Amino acid sequence: MNYKYKMEKVLDYRSNVEKHKVEDFARITQKLDQEKKHLDILEEKLDQKKKEVATDVNAMKMSFLYKEKLKAELTHQKKKVDDIFHKANDAREVLIEARKDRKIMELLKEKDKDKFQQEMLLKEQKELDDFTIMRFAK
Repeated sequence: MNYKYKMEKVLDYRSNVEKHKVEDFARITQKLDQEKKHLDILEEKLDQKKKEVATDVNAMKMSFLYKEKLKAELTHQKKKVDDIFHKANDAREVLIEARKDRKIMELLKEKDKDKFQQEMLLKEQKELDDFTIMRFAK
């Protein structure tokens, strides 16, 4: 007699949920990395612009306006990175819960399988005992 876990579909479902949560988390962390790189680029541009020295009034005015634009972009990008960071943390928590749910089901499956094997051993032992008693009775 073969073992069949009666809650296999639930285990499969929880495994699929975990797989999707892993994909979601990977996608969010990849987006976070991209946005951090963009933030680094903006910071580098601002640092370079701060080091430049303008010679005439028009160049100074253009430099000032560009720096202000970069500062605004930098502020916006920092907020964006922070928001994505929080989303990544939330996705991590959801993933951890999904893993716990799957592992619980796997542990239940293992316990159920062990119980099944014990029952099969007891059944086999009983059959052997019955066979022995019948042989002895003859």
